[in-house]
Amino acid sequence: MITYLIDDAGALSGPITFPPIPGFGPQLPGNAVQVPKTLATPELGKTWALIDGATQQIRDLRGTVFRTTDGIEQSWRQLGELPEGLTPQPWPGEHFKWIDEQWTLDESAQRAAQSAQVLDHRDNLLRDAQLRIAPLQYAEKLGTATPEEQASLMDWMRYSVELNRIEQQDQFPSAIVWPPQPQPQRR
Repeated sequence: MITYLIDDAGALSGPITFPPIPGFGPQLPGNAVQVPKTLATPELGKTWALIDGATQQIRDLRGTVFRTTDGIEQSWRQLGELPEGLTPQPWPGEHFKWIDEQWTLDESAQRAAQSAQVLDHRDNLLRDAQLRIAPLQYAEKLGTATPEEQASLMDWMRYSVELNRIEQQDQFPSAIVWPPQPQPQRR
């Protein structure tokens, strides 16, 4: 008889030979089983298991698996096929959905996220521009704006308009040509 160890999932590993214990002879641990012959190397992705007292090859997907609903990884410790909702295919990342037994990029979700990110950056730049424009507008309204301040006001207003039009660019939102920020007027 050939000795194998059996793990908690039922997978066999071995063969194992245990030396006899003096005075007791051969002793097998509780997680050892004996089979009539040496088992062949299992097929790729399978392992030998003891099922209903008989050895057979069974699918071995133990380890890290991914939920098909959200891509979150989890540990799988059982032999056999994975249940519905789990896959051994790693989740490629944000905006991928499980469609037809594979991860597929959801281009519309990706585009929407890119768009939101670009517009958020644009809005931050517009807020910064408004902080520059306000005092220049006050000076103009009070009639105290210098020619440099009037030119600077025009530059910042043009910059704001260009920022506001980035959605009209052909490659929006994947490739944006950001307008250059106005430079201070030289005196």
